[in-house]
Amino acid sequence: MTSSKQAKDYMEEFICPVCLDLLNVPVMLECGHNFCKTCIVKVWDNIKQHSCPECRELCPDRKYTVNRLLANAIQMGLTQTLKGERQDPGHESYKLCKEHEKSLEVLCEDDDTLVCIQCVPNHSGHNFLSMQEAVSMYKATTQSLEQHIKSEFATLHQFLQDKEHQLIQQLEDETKEVLGKMEENLRRIKETTESIQRQISDIASKLQQEDSQLFLTGIKNETDRIVKKQEEETYAPLDFGDLSLGVYKGPLQYRVWKEMLSILSPGLSHLTLDPNTAHPKLILSEDLTSVRRGDIRQKLPDNPERFDTCVCVLGSEGFTTGRHYWEVGVGNKTQWDVGVTTESSNRKGSITACPENGYWVLMLRNENEYKACDSTLKCLIFTVKPHRIGVYLDYEGGQVSLYNADDMSHIYTYTDSFTERLYPFFYISHDDEPLKLFYLKL
Repeated sequence: MTSSKQAKDYMEEFICPVCLDLLNVPVMLECGHNFCKTCIVKVWDNIKQHSCPECRELCPDRKYTVNRLLANAIQMGLTQTLKGERQDPGHESYKLCKEHEKSLEVLCEDDDTLVCIQCVPNHSGHNFLSMQEAVSMYKATTQSLEQHIKSEFATLHQFLQDKEHQLIQQLEDETKEVLGKMEENLRRIKETTESIQRQISDIASKLQQEDSQLFLTGIKNETDRIVKKQEEETYAPLDFGDLSLGVYKGPLQYRVWKEMLSILSPGLSHLTLDPNTAHPKLILSEDLTSVRRGDIRQKLPDNPERFDTCVCVLGSEGFTTGRHYWEVGVGNKTQWDVGVTTESSNRKGSITACPENGYWVLMLRNENEYKACDSTLKCLIFTVKPHRIGVYLDYEGGQVSLYNADDMSHIYTYTDSFTERLYPFFYISHDDEPLKLFYLKL
């Protein structure tokens, strides 16, 4: 069929130059060339000078961008190809799977890749979805996330609206009070003016009296009384009141933002470190919010919860429910691990920090090699070096997400099922710079 042939010719444009197979999770380098994400990572892991395999342009930062437009185009082309094959059963099947020459029909959830039916045994223990199931699942997930986003912003919008109405009502009440005082003062002024006018009339009437001696006697007393009354009126305070300008005009946004912190969920947790878990070479601050690595192994009891080989420490508080967020200052340290671990995780001997062993962490090695040890080791590319790491734990939701807390950009997310208490986890490298826990000081 012509449509089937056109679709296959169209798909030829989406071949990875490294594996020569259909692009799987396509990523684009700064030079514009596209590769499978796993392919370019493997290439760069095996060469010292990172460059584009196509044009050889240098990529010193190992920077790439997931090409979602291309991924969507590939999916559309794949759909058209499979549709054309169903309409033309006698046509040779399109070789989508390099190994088995079968169509990519199922999604491996663990590796997040499309595979053919014959590839399934090679993904032992993994979970699979049909394309229809995968589409339905992602649609449901999208709808759920959309509702979550709306709910989170609705809370913020409601707070801001309530605060706006509260301040406007306060301004209106204060304005009524000030206007009331002004009206009262105007009434007093009017009464004083009318009193003076009557006194002037009285004096004028006395001026017309024929008995000058009687007039002069009376006018002095009247004048003294008027002067005294004027002095009393002059020195009486006329309180017009004043609006609280600093309340309504000032750093209003910042002040409201600080008040908004009280409704944030989760807010920034105030963590401390647990000295009973600290490796003997670790030196904790008095307030237990920072830690550095020393040269001398201290004489400490080798209790079951203490790390004895890996230079690590846990947070004092563990979590069995709820959503929590904390931030860790890593500064310019060249090596660290930050994340969470289970209460029963091994603390003795050498440790492989992966979910199978009860560890969900972000790692830094060799100054600029960031990794997440999920079902496979994930190499992460950063355009900007983070100096503070944010850790988000949603216990019931089975989520551990890590962020560059400097700008709150997302780094990596683990999804799993948690069945026991989880503790904040930290590994500290051998340098002078401490690792610090941050919390908001209001």
